[in-house]
Amino acid sequence: MVEGPGCKIKGEKIKSKLMKQAVKAVSGNAVDREIKPKKGLVTSQFDVLIGRPLTGVQTLGKELFMYFGDVCLRVHFLMAGSFRVNGQALDKDYGKLTETPSLQVNFSTDVLTFYKSAAQIRESVSCSSRYDALHDLDICSPVFNHQRAVTMVMEQSDRQVCDVLLDQTILPGVGNIIKNEALFDSGIKPSSKVQQLSKELVSHLVKMTRDFSLIFYKCRKTGTNLNQYMKIYNKRKCGQCEGKVTITRIGDDSERVTYYCPNCQTNTLKSQFKVHPCKNSLLGWVQSANQKPEINSANQSSEVNSANQNNEEDWSCQICTLINSGTKLRCEACMTEREATHTDKSKTGLKRKSSTDFSEQSVKKVKESNDGPPVRNLDKMESVLSPRLPLGNIPRLPTLTHSGNTDSQKARQTNGNIVGKTLSKNSSTGIKKPQTGIGGHQNKDVKMNVKAGAPTVSKKMSQDSKGQGASKVPLCPGHSKPCSMTQTRKKGDNFLRWFFSCGVYPRSKQCKFFQWADEKFPICPNHGKPAAFRTVMKEGPNNGRKFFACPLPKQKQCGFFEWAEGFEV
Repeated sequence: MVEGPGCKIKGEKIKSKLMKQAVKAVSGNAVDREIKPKKGLVTSQFDVLIGRPLTGVQTLGKELFMYFGDVCLRVHFLMAGSFRVNGQALDKDYGKLTETPSLQVNFSTDVLTFYKSAAQIRESVSCSSRYDALHDLDICSPVFNHQRAVTMVMEQSDRQVCDVLLDQTILPGVGNIIKNEALFDSGIKPSSKVQQLSKELVSHLVKMTRDFSLIFYKCRKTGTNLNQYMKIYNKRKCGQCEGKVTITRIGDDSERVTYYCPNCQTNTLKSQFKVHPCKNSLLGWVQSANQKPEINSANQSSEVNSANQNNEEDWSCQICTLINSGTKLRCEACMTEREATHTDKSKTGLKRKSSTDFSEQSVKKVKESNDGPPVRNLDKMESVLSPRLPLGNIPRLPTLTHSGNTDSQKARQTNGNIVGKTLSKNSSTGIKKPQTGIGGHQNKDVKMNVKAGAPTVSKKMSQDSKGQGASKVPLCPGHSKPCSMTQTRKKGDNFLRWFFSCGVYPRSKQCKFFQWADEKFPICPNHGKPAAFRTVMKEGPNNGRKFFACPLPKQKQCGFFEWAEGFEV
């Protein structure tokens, strides 16, 4: 899915490669659709680009503007758009290709090709005016205006907050992934109206939206897997409280799926389950996520020594409260200049914390177990923690990470039933690991060892309160793990058919296992066709459950219905 961060990277790559080159020819589906010789139409709107040099490139949200003098080529990458230069991908986005490009532009030296995208010719004046009016609201803009964005959101008092975030005239560049993750980080229920939220909570929402967008940008630019930083999007279990995630369609754009956790997203900064990110930005741990140094006493002392040699003091942005490194001239979150927020201590009476003090306090908060690596203490560090950092990715000091929650993971008493997690301590690392889920249900792999030369079978026991039977999802023969279940999207005879394939990630490690899943589906008794496989999207006790229904269009459907027991992937 192409969102603002992906579009920004595409614009940067195109600008660095094609600037000042003149257009020699244009072709593709967008051109062919306009040429109709029988009606006397032998040219297209894109022919105006021929002979003109590329003079500028700008991105605004999900839009790409390529300027050729007084005309502009406007490109929207839709849901899965991509581009190639001389047949080579310059970015690390995961767009899709088609046999015929949407638009191909032959420059004097290179060939630019767009796939699965929408292209139009517009006047440069209108495009530049739109950019000037909204670029400080662009979620990836280096001059992002936090205060203006909060004001714009607050003005939409009667709208649901999930719709406001996706409005490209308010926060250009926000897509469905960023929307879901930002609402989760802020603890806001997606269906809430803006008027139900305090200004403080809206400000926190804008900051979390900005933070995750920059995480998105960093991952797409470096090729890092974004999934490791997602806690709610496309998940079945909450990454914070491990409760069931509600999957539904709400808002004006009901085609987009919304994910949220009823336990963690309660429209308050004080949640019994969730620890919300506070002052420090999420960017600190993202920049060091790929660095996994071993933390030991030698490393700690070297970090402290290097910090002692640094005379620069950390400073706090008065706009978004981010604590920035003393070497930074601009705030990493809202890009406010340091001179505008860095006041003299004698005038303000505020004592800023030096990097040396910060490092010394960080070292004091590191606990070492007898057998394993040091574990970070969470008890007094919530104001500088991010809940997104994977446990294994421990960045360098003084960036602080955590290995779990404290108050949010304590069991609570509800109607006489304990709701929470039972924790056991790992003897080798001292790290607490969850044993049970919400409501005390056991969720663990059960291995059945069969003697007399029979193979060992590893099976996921997933019987829940709804009484699901044995799993009908096959195990991948190459890895002995449950397969993933996917629907065919390629146009053809098998369009929309379901199939099983290797579920190992990343894709480079997948084997070639393939099996049609709909061959195991029940047959609609009234029409003799394999039943349609669907998911309950309505909020309620059955939300997220799979079921079979009549495969015909809604107006012609019969009343066939059956729960899809055993097909939970």
